Amino acid sequence: MSTKNLVYVKPIIKERWHGLHKIGRAKFQGTTDTIQAIFDTNIGRLATGLAADAEERLSKLLGLDLAAVETNKYWANFKVKLEDKTMIFDTKIPLQEIQIALMRASKYIANSQRDYDDGVWPHAKYVIYDEKQETEKQARTAEVKANANQLFSKLSHTKRLDLLKVFGKVANSSSEEFSYAKLYEIVEEDPKRFIEVASMKPDEIKTKALIYDLENKGILRTKGTSYLYNDQQIGFDYESTVDYLLDPKNQELFIKLTDDLKARV
Repeated sequence: MSTKNLVYVKPIIKERWHGLHKIGRAKFQGTTDTIQAIFDTNIGRLATGLAADAEERLSKLLGLDLAAVETNKYWANFKVKLEDKTMIFDTKIPLQEIQIALMRASKYIANSQRDYDDGVWPHAKYVIYDEKQETEKQARTAEVKANANQLFSKLSHTKRLDLLKVFGKVANSSSEEFSYAKLYEIVEEDPKRFIEVASMKPDEIKTKALIYDLENKGILRTKGTSYLYNDQQIGFDYESTVDYLLDPKNQELFIKLTDDLKARV
């Protein structure tokens, strides 16, 4: 049997009140789900998942009427039982080809792990597993982690402290060991987000770190979403405040804020 023909369907294990996720299960033993073709108003027919040519080919091959109409008794009785384990289907077996098509048409079965992770299948309870796609996903994840580590290794101690402030992490210490350990926690937790933030322009990082310090010292205060300096609004939210301080026209205020901060250190 060629593995190229095989389709793997796995239950999606989520954290639930019953705690079964802790032992790698999605549901109680002996319970199953079933899916069947339902009428789809968007296409005006039953959602069987079969394209017109496949419907015709399989109808002739199996001697069945697979027309996707509500009155078709075959579809009224055709169901796919889904169990709490990895199930294997073979596209070379006609009946299983029909089952696979029906599963791909169901909102309860994500067509790939990538799609599920991207939120394409919010109602999914199962996912169609593609070994090649999973390998590609693992490779992409490893590449992001490698890039994050490479970027992290080039950072100076001062840059690490600034980035910690941008991430909103309280700097209880200014030691090199502290900045290294705390920032690396972020690299490990969310390498993609770390790359996004660490790749910002140096002026933007410095400005965001400055805003963190100014808030911490009470030089800048917030009212609702607005940022105020001596009752003067310099931004209606965080991002507009950053933009305001980055604007060369406002460098006089930027310098004044920096001097105020130095005076309180």
